[in-house]
Amino acid sequence: MKLLHLSAFTREEQVVLWNEAFADYLVPATMTEASFKARMESLFLSGEESLVATMISEPAGIALTGTRAFQSKKIAWIGGIAIVPKFRKNGLARQLMEALISDYGQQGVAESWLEVIANNHPAIRLYESLGYEKINDLTFLKGDLQNYDKAEVTLTSITGEPISEDPNTPWQNLISEQTKAASIWQNNQNLGHIIYRISDNGLTLLQLNLQDDDKILNVLQTFFNQFGAIPCIISNQEISRPFIAICMQNAFTEVAQQMQMRRTIHSW
Repeated sequence: MKLLHLSAFTREEQVVLWNEAFADYLVPATMTEASFKARMESLFLSGEESLVATMISEPAGIALTGTRAFQSKKIAWIGGIAIVPKFRKNGLARQLMEALISDYGQQGVAESWLEVIANNHPAIRLYESLGYEKINDLTFLKGDLQNYDKAEVTLTSITGEPISEDPNTPWQNLISEQTKAASIWQNNQNLGHIIYRISDNGLTLLQLNLQDDDKILNVLQTFFNQFGAIPCIISNQEISRPFIAICMQNAFTEVAQQMQMRRTIHSW
């Protein structure tokens, strides 16, 4: 087994490897070159930090990762790790993980973050054996916006002022250049704030800081009134949040449940 940086391969080779390794994944994960490039860029994933395992000079496994600063510390995220079926049972996933952890240590990373499908028990056992601990149970919902017969709220853009993010916020949901932040108002009362992303693919709600979770339908009504019945994703939210049940009672369906895990690399 030999480890190489992902950047040593062409984009076409990267996508072929990803699709082969994730072909039988628990949720659909097939990508095109364009969607793979977008994933790398939007999620701060690095071709120099990500790794490819080879067996007999053939790509056998892939591990995507990247680093960024969050709340005065350097964090790393594992954004996908999988082995090509014919090369499984050779310990490649563990070797890839151990190599990533070693690299994080050399880079001064404070914590390594990841999410894993909740019923992917072999992967969970591997991560636990490497020192990763569960933070939260998360769910991922999707649906099309509709008329909820609720009063609109006012969304006021938040610009130029820092937003205090929950330290347990998943990597994909952190504030970035692609996200928008808005305070939520109704009858001159502040109801909280949201972090979201709007694109050609629809609306993605990333952080929902609501004083009253029942107001989720008022927020969705506001987006429906502005954009119509567009697709909406509610990304990686704690299963225990009351608004999850409300959304599932209003035509949202669960795509997957994930376990959010973290491991300390350096503690100062």
